[in-house]
Amino acid sequence: MRHRWAIIPVAVLLIASGVIIWTNLHSRQPKAQQGQVPPAKSISIGVIMPLSGNVATIGQPCANGMQLAIDEYNGKKRPTEPAIKLISEDTLAKPKDAIGAFTKLVTADHVVAVLGPLTSGEALAVAPIANENRVVLLSPGASTPDLTQAGEYVFRNELSDSVGGLRQAQLARNTLGYSRIAALYMNNDYGLGLFNVFQKQFVAAGGQIVAAEAYPPDTVDFRTVLARLVKAHPDALFVVGIDELVNVIEQARALGIQLPIYTTPIFENKSYLEKLGKQANGILYVYYGTFDSKQPTGAAKAFIDRYTDRFRQPPTYYSALGYDAANLLIEGLRINRFQSTGLAGALYAIHDYAGVTGRSSFDKNGDIDKPVTLKTVRDGQFVPY
Repeated sequence: MRHRWAIIPVAVLLIASGVIIWTNLHSRQPKAQQGQVPPAKSISIGVIMPLSGNVATIGQPCANGMQLAIDEYNGKKRPTEPAIKLISEDTLAKPKDAIGAFTKLVTADHVVAVLGPLTSGEALAVAPIANENRVVLLSPGASTPDLTQAGEYVFRNELSDSVGGLRQAQLARNTLGYSRIAALYMNNDYGLGLFNVFQKQFVAAGGQIVAAEAYPPDTVDFRTVLARLVKAHPDALFVVGIDELVNVIEQARALGIQLPIYTTPIFENKSYLEKLGKQANGILYVYYGTFDSKQPTGAAKAFIDRYTDRFRQPPTYYSALGYDAANLLIEGLRINRFQSTGLAGALYAIHDYAGVTGRSSFDKNGDIDKPVTLKTVRDGQFVPY
């Protein structure tokens, strides 16, 4: 009796050891072989976007581009692939609302990934929660340099201002020949981040920032601050804003200020041309990527035709960014067999994706690179400078 009971601990130990060995071997299998199950019949992707309020002028076209990409996928998907549904949440471009939207999408709607947010402040607010929950966040518009170090689950297909602002400053100094610039920028993550990069590079290139003013988002009256800026006798006004750009331009011209106005890709918005009329002529701005709504070729032309037919208006810069963001996410999902786990790694593996805004590859920080060019408005049209 004593010998029989003495054997039991040894047997238990052997069984336990076997379990440990099996577990260790299983955990060492390549990630692509772990947790792979047949795709569900349908999956959901979350969208966090300003669909109402002032920023809706860029948010709604961006969401339209995403919807078009998903509709095209659903219409052409392989029989073994799941249908994709977009679940959209309106944030009014407010970080607090973006956090609430992300939490709802992940915990209640069980989305596999989230497209958005659009603005820098929203993206920075949501990024820590995305990393904590290991849910991919792909922003089509956040450009703040701070997003580069936001974590392994955070991606964007808009150029970082650490690159865009640098090149914009170089173009201002070396191509446009400005030596004295007065700056007017939004006092938020987007405006401050871009201005800081621009200022540093412009000064390094031999230029001077002779005056600078930050304004709260949604400011309406700029006449007093514009009068202060021109007293510094700048060569040009560098303006960073969204819908506020229209008021800045209108009020500058009403005050008789004829200085060149130099701004960002956000300015390429048809509604701004409609509001400004002839006052838009001569406005200078930088443009990220290769999407050209006036002289499109190849995939861009097909996209413009489909978008215009669907939404009864031509796409904007942000429509194209939204379309590419959704298609990049679909590409990552395909690589990862439409699973949420491992999706970040699949996105990092994408190289030279041919989108309508140019070829895209994510670097180790989830950022991409794009060309930066000069554009202007001539005869009511956005054209190369």
